[in-house]
Amino acid sequence: MEKFMLIFEGKKAAQQPSAEEMQANMGKWMAWIDKLAKAGKYDSGEPLYPTGKIIKGSHTNVTDAAFAEGKEIIGGYFIVNAADYDEAVALCEDYPDYENGGAVIVRQVVKMDMPS
Repeated sequence: MEKFMLIFEGKKAAQQPSAEEMQANMGKWMAWIDKLAKAGKYDSGEPLYPTGKIIKGSHTNVTDAAFAEGKEIIGGYFIVNAADYDEAVALCEDYPDYENGGAVIVRQVVKMDMPS
């Protein structure tokens, strides 16, 4: 079994969703996570804040980054277990944010032997 990172890319909403819309969307996400977990595919994952830091060249060259200012936002990630790319892609079939213009970037995690 290999590990894959699913990186969730969404479009910036034209307007703030209502509390009901946010609750409904969260329900879809929780159902998807539950489905993946019950199938033994979900490893971990977290949403990301819309701000962060960019470091270029050294720790002295750090700037603030407002990632939510762009048209596309990386909203979070999952680590999933899959046999290969085909299976990892198939796990994204019912990704909850496709209907909102979202996309999933699928990247395989490189196995590294760490020295002891």
